[in-house]
Amino acid sequence: MDLKKKIIVIRDYPFNNSDYNRFGIDLLRNKGLEVEIWDITPYLHKKFHEQLVGDRPTFFKDLRIFKDKSEIIDAISSLNNECLINCFIEYSYRSFHIFRAISRYKIDYCILGMVTYPSPPPIQNSYIVSFFSLLKKANALSIKEIFQHIIDKILLKYFFLFGIAPASLVLLGGEKVPGSFSYPVDNTTLRLWTHYWDYDIYLNHKDEPNDSYKKTGVFLDQYLPLHPDCLYMGIEYPCTPDSYYPKLCNFFKNLEKKMHAEIVIAAHPKSDYDNLPDYFCGRTIIKGDTARLVKESSFVIAHSSTSIDFAVLYQKPIFFITSDDLEKMITGKNIIGIDIHAMASELGRLPINIDHLSDFNWENEVKINNMAYLSYKNLYIKKQGTPEKPLWEIFCSYIQQKKF
Repeated sequence: MDLKKKIIVIRDYPFNNSDYNRFGIDLLRNKGLEVEIWDITPYLHKKFHEQLVGDRPTFFKDLRIFKDKSEIIDAISSLNNECLINCFIEYSYRSFHIFRAISRYKIDYCILGMVTYPSPPPIQNSYIVSFFSLLKKANALSIKEIFQHIIDKILLKYFFLFGIAPASLVLLGGEKVPGSFSYPVDNTTLRLWTHYWDYDIYLNHKDEPNDSYKKTGVFLDQYLPLHPDCLYMGIEYPCTPDSYYPKLCNFFKNLEKKMHAEIVIAAHPKSDYDNLPDYFCGRTIIKGDTARLVKESSFVIAHSSTSIDFAVLYQKPIFFITSDDLEKMITGKNIIGIDIHAMASELGRLPINIDHLSDFNWENEVKINNMAYLSYKNLYIKKQGTPEKPLWEIFCSYIQQKKF
């Protein structure tokens, strides 16, 4: 396979500043590679794109936005074997023709094969309980969605019958790799062990001095009542701002008193609190600096954010919290209630229901299960023994050695 000189990143969510860093644009360019971002959100998610546009990096000029199928196919047809496509879009009936075009023009493509989130535990009570749980999930989906799901399964299992080439390269993170990838993969697909991109941020901060001068706890905000991903995925919001934030602040007030600490809000990257009411009752809100906040904190508060990675890497105690509203989200397309329990269980914790606060042993809550933390890192963030280098540096070294 020819040496790669150009990387095309295909994305189906509005490209933003976080993506610029996450996808290693500067590092790839510094290694001598050309980089283009292809944003196909207007085509695959037209309604969402019309209602929300991300904070696009104005300094990045090589961003192409595609609005229709023919435009995308034409662009793919113009590529040559010096290009590698990093496919950060789902493989489904909606994107099938994009993968078909990539295959037809024999362009190598790379996918992510990382499991970054603990799976909900299986139902163990009985077959009857499992059956009714399945019925509830099916009821939450429309006939169209069920049909699309079946089509997606067929297109994935028999991709070779539909003219789809397997991925040339899959990037792996922790040892919890999927038993069956959600992309076309076979024994010709090369596996490269890297890590989840949160580890890159950790590497950038781990040797910095700790400038904290006061005891703080950090809340890993998920913007639950207002998150644009709910609109993007077509799922219901788990709660409303009026029902969520007052209870959250009441919990913070109790915790601040018990722990003699100030709670700081690590705002979600897609949040917009500057243009909203003071939902956090005067508490400090900081966006885009989560890793440093966690490093300088005494403890972390979270639902099921993947930023929990930083708490694991920096060995910080975690208070997992849920609520009556979130506990109801256990079936259908939004199952955050189960997700919270799955993540907490993986780290040896039990979630605290902020609707039913009682006399918790707060001091006991800050104890860390070191074996669970080590296991979590190995399973979901970075496999033990892999390079202590940025993800895209590992990637560049690999493709420039023509190992595919």
